[in-house]
Amino acid sequence: MKKVLVLGTANSVHTPIMAELIKHLTFKKVDVVSAGVHPEKIHPMTVKVLLEMGIDVSDFQPKSINEFVHTQFDIIITTTEIARNYVSILVNSKTKIHKEFDDPRKVEGNEIIVQKAFRQVRDEMHEWLNEFLSRHRLI
Repeated sequence: MKKVLVLGTANSVHTPIMAELIKHLTFKKVDVVSAGVHPEKIHPMTVKVLLEMGIDVSDFQPKSINEFVHTQFDIIITTTEIARNYVSILVNSKTKIHKEFDDPRKVEGNEIIVQKAFRQVRDEMHEWLNEFLSRHRLI
């Protein structure tokens, strides 16, 4: 079973979405974890947009990269420049991929507008992961 780390800055938006989408798309045939350089509580809208897909992360606990510095991963996907710089010196992996998406937390407006931004990021990740996972023969 391939082992994948999805690493971001806070482990509150992009990384839990991406990790859960990987599990979903691979039917849990990939051992995937998400972590952050400076973990924070999961964003409530992250929980909401994943639940729309039938993915319940209401009990999600953010993790620190420090928990995985001695773990060997087949693939590491970084989602922020901070994570990319951090992983280049600390975490061991055969394949390192960097892919950034817009930060939906920066969108201003009412809940509907913010939720739309989170959905857009989720859907862009879903599309990118379909191609990425196919290319790496994980689906």
